[in-house]
Amino acid sequence: MPDRYSKAIVLGDACVDMTIKLPHFKDGRMENFENPSLAGGGTCANTAVALSKLDVDTAFMGTVGQDSFGRYLIDEFESMGIDREFVQVDPESDTVCCFAFLDDTGERHIWGWPKKRQSYTQLDLSKINLEKLKTASWLHASGMNYLADGPMRTIMPYLFKVAFEAGVPTSLDLNTRTNTPEELDPEIKKAVLATVPYCTYFMGSAKDEFYSLYPCDDWRDSVRHFVAPGRTVVARSGSEGSWVFTPEGEEFAVPAYKVTAVNTTGAGDSFNAGFVAGILHGKNVKDAVRWGSAVAAYKVSHGGSRATPDLDGLREFFGSYGEEA
Repeated sequence: MPDRYSKAIVLGDACVDMTIKLPHFKDGRMENFENPSLAGGGTCANTAVALSKLDVDTAFMGTVGQDSFGRYLIDEFESMGIDREFVQVDPESDTVCCFAFLDDTGERHIWGWPKKRQSYTQLDLSKINLEKLKTASWLHASGMNYLADGPMRTIMPYLFKVAFEAGVPTSLDLNTRTNTPEELDPEIKKAVLATVPYCTYFMGSAKDEFYSLYPCDDWRDSVRHFVAPGRTVVARSGSEGSWVFTPEGEEFAVPAYKVTAVNTTGAGDSFNAGFVAGILHGKNVKDAVRWGSAVAAYKVSHGGSRATPDLDGLREFFGSYGEEA
């Protein structure tokens, strides 16, 4: 029996976010120009960073380009204590950069580059140590990995199968960002449905993403469709809170924490980290959802996608609501 790897593996996308505040022009002259700011991003990389801050031994599995943005992300993982053994570098693809242009009104205009052969869609199965995957403490991923064509679409369901059948807890956040079945690409749906049987926890946006996969008049019936023996479904609805549907037939709501929103980018990624950390720290499902809600609320009220708390910060947040972690 090999030594247990015992780290939570987050599989998927990593990118960089560049925020550019557009300069103001007066009388033909440029005023108030600020230097662009660069930060790590990507739904799965966000979750990995937030998990590590919550004292969970974490590894990132995914691909970056052999470029400056890829090196930036690898250095960030190292600085956060995230295991980089499963990070692959592909010289034939480019690390995605999401440019956020802010105009005078504060409106954000997003433009992602490149549009083809993005590095996060690439993954070489032969370079992955499956024995370590089989002894991980967790495997988490996001449906964002399926939004563009590439090897990730076929490899990710297989990796979930390997982990799940070895007894590793697994979680998938839908993150398809669609509201209706008509908007959901058939290839994306196929990849998601190939992964779901190997999910211990299946998460997503309550009233749209589950509906787009399995439309019902009542969104709760859309969610219930995916509950199965050994599979709990968590349906998030932002400030309205979350609903939990367990294989034992329990259904209950967990309220969201009321905060003043500063930036909602990455709220779902943060929720995922809080939830996974809660389970790994010995919490039951209801309290794990409470952890997820708290981490997401903290992030929303503090700024960018990586503005998540460490364990002490999380305890202080709970304390401000008269609760214990």
